[in-house]
Amino acid sequence: MNTIKVDALDQAAGLRRLFATRGAQIVALTSAAVVNGRAQMVAGAAATLAARGRRVLLLDENPAPRNALTEVGDVTRNAGDLLQVIRGDASLAQATLNVNRNLATLGAVRLANAELPMTRRLADLLHEIEDSYDFVLVDCSASRTSQISTLGLHAHYLVIAVTAESNGIMQAYAQIKRLAQIHQREHFQILVTGKANRDDARNIFNNLRQVAHEHLGVRLSYLGLANTGKSEMLADLIDTGFPLQPQAMGAMSGLAATLERLGGVGTRNSVV
Repeated sequence: MNTIKVDALDQAAGLRRLFATRGAQIVALTSAAVVNGRAQMVAGAAATLAARGRRVLLLDENPAPRNALTEVGDVTRNAGDLLQVIRGDASLAQATLNVNRNLATLGAVRLANAELPMTRRLADLLHEIEDSYDFVLVDCSASRTSQISTLGLHAHYLVIAVTAESNGIMQAYAQIKRLAQIHQREHFQILVTGKANRDDARNIFNNLRQVAHEHLGVRLSYLGLANTGKSEMLADLIDTGFPLQPQAMGAMSGLAATLERLGGVGTRNSVV
């Protein structure tokens, strides 16, 4: 079973790389409640994806020493921040720290605190990043739960981590409400964390989705369940939980049908 799962993951990622005109999926992770072990989980997911051959850039809006960057590399060798790149003080290559062949890191603390609007320079920089990586993971600032940075707002996918505790749904709903009303965000991915089984996690999501739909009119998608102590769970969800870029779907559908006839990944058993 494990071999089949790995093969499916590899095929799904391969199809993304083959057809996406912009390679990177930009995924921002935030949470209303404190998620113990979140930095380790995000860092571990980035390292796991890189070990699978995915090109990953980890952007961290949280200061050291207890952030995701310190979990994957020696950040004392790289004091660069994404804001420096935007201002032209350093190139993207100069500011990033290459942990290994597939994993690079870059701080975004100063950018998150600068409250910069989306500028042409930032938009161009995001396009440059998309062309260089398969995944860009943004660990949003834990101190900005009432709002979100420009970087987080313009991620392809905004993931709300919901704790399985009794007040987790209420806190997540309050955060979604603020983001929907202040920033007009209409779509969120939901990640359930904490001590919960798959059925409990699905129930938490269903309850949150119903309330958010009835009172806010926003759309929630279920990313899945990831225990903070098992970063490979989050890596699996990131690797297969997001659809292809819209412009790539037409080309994907034809190949998917062909693969289905050949017994490969198709529309019925695809993990894309």
